[in-house]
Amino acid sequence: MRVIQTTTSKMRYLFLGQFISQVGENIARVALLYYIYRETHSVATVALTGVLQNLPPLLFSPVTGSLLDRHDKRSVLLVLDSLRTLLSLAIPVLYLFHFLSIPSIEVIVFLTTICSGAFGPGLYSFIPSILEKAAPDEILKANSTIQTTGNAGILIGPLLGGTLLTMLAAPLVMGVASLTFLLSVFFLWKIQKTPQTERPAAHQTPLSIEKLFAFHGVREILRSENLRESFTIYAVFGLLIVPLTLLLPELVSDKLGSGGMAFGGLLTSFGLGQLAMSLLMSRGLFKKKDHEAKIAPAALLIASGVIVFLGNAVNNAEAFFAAFLVGGILSVIHPVVHANVFCHTQKASLGSVMSLLSAGFLLFASIGSALLPIFTGHLGLTKTFEILGLVSLVSGVFFSPIHFPYFRKENGQSNIGERGRIQKVYLD
Repeated sequence: MRVIQTTTSKMRYLFLGQFISQVGENIARVALLYYIYRETHSVATVALTGVLQNLPPLLFSPVTGSLLDRHDKRSVLLVLDSLRTLLSLAIPVLYLFHFLSIPSIEVIVFLTTICSGAFGPGLYSFIPSILEKAAPDEILKANSTIQTTGNAGILIGPLLGGTLLTMLAAPLVMGVASLTFLLSVFFLWKIQKTPQTERPAAHQTPLSIEKLFAFHGVREILRSENLRESFTIYAVFGLLIVPLTLLLPELVSDKLGSGGMAFGGLLTSFGLGQLAMSLLMSRGLFKKKDHEAKIAPAALLIASGVIVFLGNAVNNAEAFFAAFLVGGILSVIHPVVHANVFCHTQKASLGSVMSLLSAGFLLFASIGSALLPIFTGHLGLTKTFEILGLVSLVSGVFFSPIHFPYFRKENGQSNIGERGRIQKVYLD
């Protein structure tokens, strides 16, 4: 007889697969940027690579979400990681046969990012299939643990990538990612199917243009106050976190007068803050469900002051300390928003809502990144940090439950009934 897997075993396999694939992605990213700049000595070509990595999840998120809602998410994740394995393996193969070129790398990067852009929402929408009867606190802890493994991969991957570049050619280092994706396939395959995940309800209805472009996911967000707030807060998170990391090189070089080692230390401090907070949350830092509505706005409020402090740092020690705090405080938002979306989204629309959530993050991150040269050019670096702090402050005040209660009353009645109904549908 086949042994029935426990929820803990399934989540362990999921965490291992996520960690290994994150390490591989970041090894490949370091080797990719190093190789392209060394071959072209063109910042524009490196920037184009960054654009190609952001475009697919932004453009294809509606279609991705619809397909996730109609198919077994475990099977979709297996297919995506298998494709990433083959695409990553193509780079060292082309290099060994002397067919590798910058255009061919750009095409492979674009195709790989399509898979990676779908893998993220698929991973987070797969978690509820494992935690079918878990309490909201457990879902929050699971999301925090996933973020912890991701942050650990972000820290370890570049370190391993840099070490491997001293021993191997960059295209061969990029090929190492194929091994990590293959291991991720193995761990996903080890997760047993359950009756709830074998045939999604959405698959029983015909696919229409409306469902293909995730209009039902848009409606789900628009008709739920909690989802609207989660979507907006996550978009603000993208508007803050990505531009902040892009400002760090200028902060180190122009304001602090330091070099590459200090920049690496600043990035490490930022990542360590994220890792420390996600570890605390995965251990149950926020246990009371009543605090759910207060966590993300509080993080924005607290982060606003630390962002301003970071922009006004006068030495490396102050910058490292502020970066550690900013990384940790803002990293609260990611698992909290995802846990809230799980609890307020009907299961048939979860993939679409997750993909739209990711698209909103990327859209606002791109807008913020595009505006950075304008602000830094006209106002200076310190003022740009202060503007980001002001955005964080205003957003935190606006979404604060003190002024905008979590259980709003309409016509004299609380909306707690609707929330309870959605949770009941989700658990059923």
